[in-house]
Amino acid sequence: MVDFINEVEEELRKDKYNDLLKKFGPLIVTIIVAIVAVAGYVEYKKYSDGVKARKASASFVAADKLADEGDLQAAIDKFLALAEVSPEGYTGLSYSRAAALKVQLGDMDGAVNLFDRAAGAFTKPIHKDLASLKAAYILMDEGRYDDVKARANSLSVDDAPYADLAKELLAHAALQSGDEQTARTQFTYLSNVPGVLNGVKMRAEQSLLLMNASRAVPAPTLEESTEDLEVPTPGVETPEAPQMDAEQAQDTIEDPQ
Repeated sequence: MVDFINEVEEELRKDKYNDLLKKFGPLIVTIIVAIVAVAGYVEYKKYSDGVKARKASASFVAADKLADEGDLQAAIDKFLALAEVSPEGYTGLSYSRAAALKVQLGDMDGAVNLFDRAAGAFTKPIHKDLASLKAAYILMDEGRYDDVKARANSLSVDDAPYADLAKELLAHAALQSGDEQTARTQFTYLSNVPGVLNGVKMRAEQSLLLMNASRAVPAPTLEESTEDLEVPTPGVETPEAPQMDAEQAQDTIEDPQ
């Protein structure tokens, strides 16, 4: 009798299991297939990104070689073509390098345009703002002080990565356009506020001395302004991406970074 009861219970359990399997089996299979598909896609994406990064790295080096050989326009064309198909990081870097070469060719408007495109391509503020700042320096050299003010204002907020440099640029733009009071206020701020970059602080102090002596105050060059910055290189996180220190990164993004 006990064996019979056990057999009945076993059959009932089997029937219940079969019912559950019929009810939820397709859902379970679908979930398993989805998990496998997602895992496969992730691995494929990693592989695909690696291939793109290697191609972008090789193309970037080839374009740089053309520039080193003196064929600047061919290098610019290659950098611009690379920017259109590159992974994130290389796009902004390629536009920036092309902009630097435009400066060498004397095409300042073209350089500003490409630095603007680089700023739009970068995602990290430290790279985005640097490209915008470089465009502002070019405009400063061209005497377009209103354009400098319009661009540098947004870069000078206290939490911006290059706020000190932007404020210094605004001070010089104000001075060159005849607004000595604003220039003096900015230079005084940069001279006295703790935490200001040493190079900026020193130049601000020198500018105040020259203003007090009624002598011409030269605007800083881009090299002077960025010499004590540490700029991480934008790029794709693969071993094949070009690795550069801060100085090389600046030289890549501009050339007068």
